[in-house]
Amino acid sequence: MRRSLLVITIAVLLTSPLPLHLVSSSGGGYIEVFHGAISRGESLLLGNYTLTMLSAVYSGTEPVVLFRLVDNRNLTSTDFSLSPGQSYTCSDLKVKLIYVENSSAGPEAFLALYSVPVSVFYGEIHANTTIAHGRILLSVLNVSDGRVFLRYYSNGTTDYSRMGPGTHFWHDMELIIYNVTDSKAYMKVLFPKYSTHLLLQGPVVVLANVSFSPVEVGAPFRLKVTLRNIGDDAAKYVKVYLYSSPVLRLQETVRKFLLPTVVIPSFQSDLPFASYLQGPVGYTGELFPGHSAELSFSLVASKTLKPDVYPLYIHVEYAGEGGAIRRDEFQVGIPVSDFTRPEVSIEGFTTLPSPVEPGSNFTVILRVKNTGNAPAYHVRVGLLPTKPNEEQQAYSLLPSSQSSEQPSIYPVGRQSSLYFGNLSVNRSVEGRLFFAVKDVSAGVYPLYAVITYEDGNGVSYKEQATFGVQVEGRPKLKAYIGNVWVSDGRYSFEVDVANDGKAPARGVTVSVSSPYLSLFPLGERYIGSVESMDYDSTNFMVLNRTIRAGRYPVTVRITYLTINGSFKSLNQTVYLQIPNGISGGRENLYYYAGGALLFLLALIAWRLRRG
Repeated sequence: MRRSLLVITIAVLLTSPLPLHLVSSSGGGYIEVFHGAISRGESLLLGNYTLTMLSAVYSGTEPVVLFRLVDNRNLTSTDFSLSPGQSYTCSDLKVKLIYVENSSAGPEAFLALYSVPVSVFYGEIHANTTIAHGRILLSVLNVSDGRVFLRYYSNGTTDYSRMGPGTHFWHDMELIIYNVTDSKAYMKVLFPKYSTHLLLQGPVVVLANVSFSPVEVGAPFRLKVTLRNIGDDAAKYVKVYLYSSPVLRLQETVRKFLLPTVVIPSFQSDLPFASYLQGPVGYTGELFPGHSAELSFSLVASKTLKPDVYPLYIHVEYAGEGGAIRRDEFQVGIPVSDFTRPEVSIEGFTTLPSPVEPGSNFTVILRVKNTGNAPAYHVRVGLLPTKPNEEQQAYSLLPSSQSSEQPSIYPVGRQSSLYFGNLSVNRSVEGRLFFAVKDVSAGVYPLYAVITYEDGNGVSYKEQATFGVQVEGRPKLKAYIGNVWVSDGRYSFEVDVANDGKAPARGVTVSVSSPYLSLFPLGERYIGSVESMDYDSTNFMVLNRTIRAGRYPVTVRITYLTINGSFKSLNQTVYLQIPNGISGGRENLYYYAGGALLFLLALIAWRLRRG
């Protein structure tokens, strides 16, 4: 069985039309598409890529050439350096430096460029089969004697070749021929993905220098950009556009530029680290070969930054004599430092009591701290029940709202601000303000804090914050003795539980005890919910058979469930009044009469027995 499977497998492999291997002119599946030299400042356009030779540096006797590869689809650029014999691979493109030669015009780099192959045809061929790819026409003239006779035509150029089975490289094509018979064969045609190239000679504008004044958080700064044309032709319509990357640090990457190497963080967020006091676009006049131009920009750093290094992207666009637009992009790191300034904030906001009950007064306790790196002067905090407007005064001794609709929270005694004077670095102070709340429903009501202070130079600062005051009604339960009556010879009384609070009491239970009376039942009696400004009651019994008129203390224990889900208990002493007008009734008289009757019947029976 195994032997038969092996025979079948070998037969399938021998008869399969697929090639068993692929060999290219460069190895690794690449096809050579360019072999030549470019000088410093020249660019080679190959498909979607532009390769520019930036400079050549000699370290001892070994030259090192710096290149820039720009992907024209998304305008991303990559800088890399090569020594003779080394190569650089970028997904579907490969660059190999063969050698470097110095001439009177400067260094020249002899390169070989390779592109990944793309299959444009795969199948059966016979006489008169034609394969078209762009401007190239590949025609099969004849298949005979185990070989294929082909004709190549492109842009007026015609060539002929007779090929047998195997892999062939012809006019930048890779042809794989197999299974040749007297009239047909199988062939696979591979073209390089990027086959056309164009040597761009003309202007090449690079970033020669970037300088800027010290950058502080929230402060304006000046940025100067120096451009230099290292090409051999004038650059026209030179435009520089600045934009900043978002500002959430992810990781640090080291990138090499013509400028000194800078550690550039990677960022991701919604806000740029800087905005522009003037436009972010600058223009220069015609920039001749070897000449430089300087542009100046005014920016302001964001107030939300932390001291760090932030990236700034410089996009350069220009045109050559033929009008072709060229674009390039550079990245520089801008170090941002912090101001020497005070920073006052409210680090504590509490209310007494908490939560606040509707229709009551309460106290606000504020704790203020200077978290900056310089003293703060004339620190004042105002608490406003309405949201402050930018044009109105930040604080006031009067209630801030003057409209017909008064706020639910208002200051007591018309005092709504605190003055703390001067605060040194890391110093905390505490103050109290008194407010009242109307008889409102439960909820969270805002208080707006406005903090004003100055630094040592007299510069004023204003901060705003919002705090919530939790207003929540509480049940207030109280017990009363209701009706008192006699039933079956025992005294009974009613205990009323009234709720005078602003919130309902849930799950109310009542139990009673007394040092002078035996009461029933002994355990808790369930009442249920008692709404605000309502009451409910339950009954208890006195087990004592004889009781005098008077006032007897009874301890009532009430347990209920609050709004936040916790149980609360309270004890209250009430007095049970046994009035004189309430007697034991005729139940005892019945007992006495029954006893006397039984005694009389027994006496009569005894006398009859004795005759």
